[in-house]
Amino acid sequence: MSKLHRYPVGIIGTFTGWTCVLFAMVCVAHAELEMPQGPVRKTTPEVQLANPNVKNRVHRVGNIWMNMTNFGFFGNYSRQNTNQMTDPEFPGTYAPQAMYPANSGQEYLYMGAIWVGAMVQQGEHEFPRVSVGSEGWVRTSSNTSIIEFWPGEGSSGGIIERSTRPNDYNRLGDYISNDSAVSEQDFIATYTDTLRDPFWVGSDPIDGAHYPLGIKVTQKSYAFSYSYAKDFIFLDYEVENIATNYLKNLYVGLYVDGDVGGATEQVGVYQTDDICGFQRYYYYNHPDGTPDSTIINVAYIADGDGRPVNVCSGSDFTVPNVLGSRVLRSPNPRLKTSFNWWVSNGNTDLDFGPSWTDSKDWTETYGTPMGDAHKYDILSNREFDYDQVYTNNLNYISSHPQQDLDQSTIFHQWRTPKSGIRDQIAKGFDTRYLLSWGPLGVYDHTEAGGNRVYRLNPGEKFQMTIAFVAGMGFHDPNRQQLSCTSLDPTLYNFGAIRTPAQWAARVYDNPMRDTHTKLYPYGDGWYGKDTGTDGLFAAATGDSVIIDGVFHDFYPGPDPDGTENNGHNDSLNQHDSRFPEFLGHMEDSHPWIPPRLSYMSGNGMVDDGDGDPDFLGPPPPPIPKLRIESHDQTVTLIWTPMPSEDPNYFNPFSHLSDFEGYRVYVSESGLEQDFSLVSSFDKVDYAYFDPHTDSLATVPDSRTNAPSDTSISGVHLVRRPVGPNTGFGTIWHAEDSTYRCIINGVPPLIPRYYSVTCYSYGDPKTGTQSLETGKLSDMVYTAPSMNTLSKKVGVVPNPYRVDRDYTAKHGNGLSWENRDDGTPDFYPQQDRRIYFYNLPKKALIRIFTVAGDLVVMIPHNIEGSNHIGATYDFAEYWNLQNRNEQMVSSGLYLFSVEDKTNGNSGSVSTGKFVIIR
Repeated sequence: MSKLHRYPVGIIGTFTGWTCVLFAMVCVAHAELEMPQGPVRKTTPEVQLANPNVKNRVHRVGNIWMNMTNFGFFGNYSRQNTNQMTDPEFPGTYAPQAMYPANSGQEYLYMGAIWVGAMVQQGEHEFPRVSVGSEGWVRTSSNTSIIEFWPGEGSSGGIIERSTRPNDYNRLGDYISNDSAVSEQDFIATYTDTLRDPFWVGSDPIDGAHYPLGIKVTQKSYAFSYSYAKDFIFLDYEVENIATNYLKNLYVGLYVDGDVGGATEQVGVYQTDDICGFQRYYYYNHPDGTPDSTIINVAYIADGDGRPVNVCSGSDFTVPNVLGSRVLRSPNPRLKTSFNWWVSNGNTDLDFGPSWTDSKDWTETYGTPMGDAHKYDILSNREFDYDQVYTNNLNYISSHPQQDLDQSTIFHQWRTPKSGIRDQIAKGFDTRYLLSWGPLGVYDHTEAGGNRVYRLNPGEKFQMTIAFVAGMGFHDPNRQQLSCTSLDPTLYNFGAIRTPAQWAARVYDNPMRDTHTKLYPYGDGWYGKDTGTDGLFAAATGDSVIIDGVFHDFYPGPDPDGTENNGHNDSLNQHDSRFPEFLGHMEDSHPWIPPRLSYMSGNGMVDDGDGDPDFLGPPPPPIPKLRIESHDQTVTLIWTPMPSEDPNYFNPFSHLSDFEGYRVYVSESGLEQDFSLVSSFDKVDYAYFDPHTDSLATVPDSRTNAPSDTSISGVHLVRRPVGPNTGFGTIWHAEDSTYRCIINGVPPLIPRYYSVTCYSYGDPKTGTQSLETGKLSDMVYTAPSMNTLSKKVGVVPNPYRVDRDYTAKHGNGLSWENRDDGTPDFYPQQDRRIYFYNLPKKALIRIFTVAGDLVVMIPHNIEGSNHIGATYDFAEYWNLQNRNEQMVSSGLYLFSVEDKTNGNSGSVSTGKFVIIR
């Protein structure tokens, strides 16, 4: 059964399962700011008007397709639910919850949502209230989850889209290129919990009508297509107190309900064998057999064995991958992450979640936190649950008590799971989890009972950043689960998620990059890297580079004591400031820049960056500037070497001038994934490669007499060409110093998308692969057409027969009609086309009935016209609609073509055609 479909309000049901997402644990000490004692005051937020501008958009640029909303949650209702959302850019198409890999049909999410809870007071009574973006198990009368965050009215309440890609439009016709963009696809939404209208905000079966806290959330999500970043999406939250009074002991959490299932599996059932957990380390062996580990900090939900429900053998996996969450920025660096998972079920025995023996009594009976009081309990309980697969392993549970997050000498024992459910839960179930932090704000006072009180004052805000990371091959066909009833966690391949988790952290906060801010426009002098046992920061090389006003440096390697750069925190005595003494003063022209409060120092983790978010990864070379010529059956793509081959350009991460070559693509749809490679051109150069990993080991050079192999740091390397080594001679046009790629034999009047990209050779130092510009960035839509200098204006097809199938594919794979032209007004059922060819370069076409009535005027390449469609030099199409956008009837039609080109203006050609219905 699907979520929100079976049980009425107040009853817990069995719903589509949540894939437990991997979250990064931030292990830091508790921070306090002593403030004068003050009273607990009531929160009185303003009430929002009940006309929210509800929107949703889908991230599709990377390898995770995920639906985002502006009302508190991401994901989607199931395909069985009448409230399911469609993708606005693909009308009628279900908006994927979290599909991975892209276009595979494999879903790894139901819904994720933000939760915010605080203590409120009315009269003499104090009680907790929690506002949720989605609750996940109670349905309202409108068959939706309880949603308590809503956007504002009008356009200001919608979703803003931005992109770093130059000259980029989305499929809605919006120009989205923006200098303020962070990624190739930014979605920005703002919502609050202040709406009380019962039409929008469902009543909680336990607590009744919604009680607003006065919370405003700004949600930003970022997606990339680059090879190193296509497997994660950033979610960046800013949470603000917009109430008139402070909020007491506020906690925030990210709730994730993951339903893992393949395209061929039954919706409403495929989530009942999901497993959830948290993986802090990835363990591996070096080539010499030495064991080691690296931090990945991911909470995850995956299918228990990769196979459909009740299929217990074989490697015919329907969902072999994993989706997880890495916490990159907690709301306060001194707060440790709490991790809770549970199963929601109408059967009380199966409604289960781990809990301590000294936790609230209700957790002995239920796992699902029904009502605000239980939600606040689970937000603030400080638990870090064991993985779901250990539910039936009592020896493991008893031997792994949880060390208190604040006091290292206190350990909490776990309750023993009920005997009747242990095996059923451990083999996989409909699971969801919550990551939480708190209390947030500043320390106010200590109550009589010893409880500390923190307050988030009006206007104060905090931020948190999560990366949803996905990995291929969590289930290995060579190490498959032998049974679907007894799972072996050692067979799971956490290496699948290691690389995207590490890259997400690296892109979020770039290693050895001193980020400039408004407060510190020249940076603060700290590039990153933690201390070793000597308690000193890693020394910079002194060869820092300033790129776009940002300082960069290289990590020179370990200190003499040998403890630097070993991936572990070796010192308990770290500096409270991240400003290293050895840097002294900045350049003489700049004043001394004082240290800021360290975000990272003393957090028990190794931090490669400087603590300031960058959201930047290694870029490909600058994109070429493309123009196009087309006539007869030829399309010529023309571009210049600049800026792609600018000798003064250096990649800001590798500090290398890393341009390698160009690629030429063509597409019918104009979608990134639909482009086909036509040809490739690259520099003639060579480098050494690791023959085992096929990875670049040295920077390319043009030598032809270098040894065929070598050894660096004991690794045997072989020398070979970097790419096909075609050179640029066949496309170089010396007369005007341009490149010209000529594509012959192109069918006339059938438009396609053409693109030229450039790519790098990668970075052997960091292992970054070759990076290529996006195919949409300089995409041109065109078709060759005839030349009016030697031929008469014509019309095709003539006659036009409505009963003729003009949608049939030609030998080149294109159809005459029903071609998506990339514009927002494309409707296949209304796509009718008559083409005028052999037109002047600029012209005005007029179509008349035989009685002389004007049917329509069609501008062709005339400045100021709003005609949208393909770019033709000598052809134009008509959609068989009159000036009132109504389809015309059968009959004979006359046309005239007025030449509007310079020197020929006023010349007119005429003709006729027939439409038969």
